[in-house]
Amino acid sequence: MGHLSLSAVSKIYDDHGAPVTALSGITLDIADGEFCAILGHSGCGKTSLLNMVAGFESPTSGSITVDRQAVTGPGWERTIIFQDYALFPWANIRDNVAFGLEMKGVPPAERRRIVDHHLSLVGLAAFAERYPHQLSGGMKQRVAIARALAVQPRVLLMDEPFAALDDQTRRAMQGELTRIWQQEKKTVVLVTHSIDEAILLADTVVVLSRHPGRIKRIVPIGLDRPRDEDDPAYAVLRKELRALIHDEADPI
Repeated sequence: MGHLSLSAVSKIYDDHGAPVTALSGITLDIADGEFCAILGHSGCGKTSLLNMVAGFESPTSGSITVDRQAVTGPGWERTIIFQDYALFPWANIRDNVAFGLEMKGVPPAERRRIVDHHLSLVGLAAFAERYPHQLSGGMKQRVAIARALAVQPRVLLMDEPFAALDDQTRRAMQGELTRIWQQEKKTVVLVTHSIDEAILLADTVVVLSRHPGRIKRIVPIGLDRPRDEDDPAYAVLRKELRALIHDEADPI
C-alpha cells in the first residue's frame, strides 16, 4: 500500500518576525502505485511540500496521511532521494545500500539478500565493493535509489534527483527510473522544474502556482510508456504545461 493524502495543507515560515506563506491549501490524493510529479517555479514550495510528506517539517495547518495514518515525523514507509546523492563516502556501495536495513535491525543474511536484489535491480551488482568516489554521477544516483528502495517504503520521494546530471545521463536515468518503477510499483512523488521530465515519467502532473504555492491544475498524462517526444499528444501536453508554468510573473 502507498495511498498518500494531503488535506488543506499550508506552510507558513517565520522570516525575522514576518510570516511568509510558502504553501496554501494543498489538497491532493495520490493513489497506491501512482507516479506523481510536482511541477513549478523555483521557490513555489515544491521542496517544502516534499519535506512535509517526508516528515522533516510539519504543516502549519492541514493534515498528511499515508494509508490513513497521520504523518507526524520521518518513517520507514517514506524514503527520500536527494539531488546530491547523500552517500557515505567512507562506505562501499554495499554498505551504503545496507545502511537503512541495519538501522531497522534486519539480520545480516537477510540484509545481504535484500542488498543484492536491489543492486541487481539498479544494474550495479558488479560494483558492490566500490566506493562512491569511484562512481559516475548516474551510478551514484542509482545507489541512492537502491538504498531508498531497500527498506521497502510505501512512498518514494524524489527531490529533483537528476538535476545535477548532464543531459545525456539524465535522460538515461529517467529511463532507468521508469523501468525500476514499473518493476517495483511504488508510489512516487517527484519534485521537478522540468516539463519534459514530468511528462516522460509521471502518471499525473501537479502544477503549483507561485508565491504562495497553490495547486493550479492537476494534469493526467495518459500516454503509454516508453514515451515519445515526437508524439503529437506529447507536444499537446508540453504546450499545456508550458502555458500553465509561464502564466506567472517570472520565468521558470
